[in-house]
Amino acid sequence: MPGAPVGERSGAGALDVPVRWVAVSELADPTPYLEGGELLLTTGMRMAGDLSGYVARLVARGVAGLGFGVGVSHEEVPAALIAAAEEHGLPLLEVPRETPFIAIGKAVSELLAAEQYEEITRAFDAQGRLTRAALQPEGMYAVIDRLAKEVGGWAALLDESGEVRHATRGARTGAVTDELGRLRGTRPQNPP
Repeated sequence: MPGAPVGERSGAGALDVPVRWVAVSELADPTPYLEGGELLLTTGMRMAGDLSGYVARLVARGVAGLGFGVGVSHEEVPAALIAAAEEHGLPLLEVPRETPFIAIGKAVSELLAAEQYEEITRAFDAQGRLTRAALQPEGMYAVIDRLAKEVGGWAALLDESGEVRHATRGARTGAVTDELGRLRGTRPQNPP
């Protein structure tokens, strides 16, 4: 990202909150235009008065963090904003003047695209492994074993009567068959 590094000012404990998008606003209350999950960037041009209320509204809206650009209308992040962010647990980042907001938006967009690509690739690869398992001589049992590996847990194959036909190690088949029985008791056996 071009420019000086962005510095964390508060909310270090919440820096693991996922960012869904970057938004830029100089409104006194941008929350009607936000969905939640945004990293909101501002230079604080219209920021005055109750900064605790401002931050509380952002937190209530689900904003992931606030990036404050210094060097435009404020030479440093206002102490009252730092205190409000600490009070409400909102991550607050100091964005140096040399770092354009558009660079932050592009960086986040690229990271999100890379994450989505990784998820799609992982799902496609898993689909291929499951397909290869289905083509093995032991077919459905190999699929159940492979499925358990793919999800990092266990899997079980039940027949139409609810009997366990195959289960992987650690499978909680008793709980599954109990739940299946409970569900069958609440649903009609022969729907119209």
